[in-house]
Amino acid sequence: MKKLLISLFVLLGTATAFAQGNTGVTVSTDPARAAAVERHAQELQARPTEQPAMAHSKTTKTHKHAQSRHHSKKH
Repeated sequence: MKKLLISLFVLLGTATAFAQGNTGVTVSTDPARAAAVERHAQELQARPTEQPAMAHSKTTKTHKHAQSRHHSKKH
C-alpha cells in the first residue's frame, strides 16, 4: 500500500511540473536589457489611457426595468 501511495505522489508531482510549463518569465542581469525594459515601461506609462467608463459602457446592457421603480404587488 505504501508503494502505491508513493508512486501516486511521484506521478502527481511529475504531472504538476509538466502542467506548469514555461511561463515566459526570465531573469536577466544584463544592464542593457534592464535599461530597455525600464524605457519600455516609461513609454507605456506615458501613453494616454482610455476612459474605463467608455470601454465599459459599450459592453454594458441596460434593462428597461432597471431604471423604473418596482411595482407594488397586486393581491
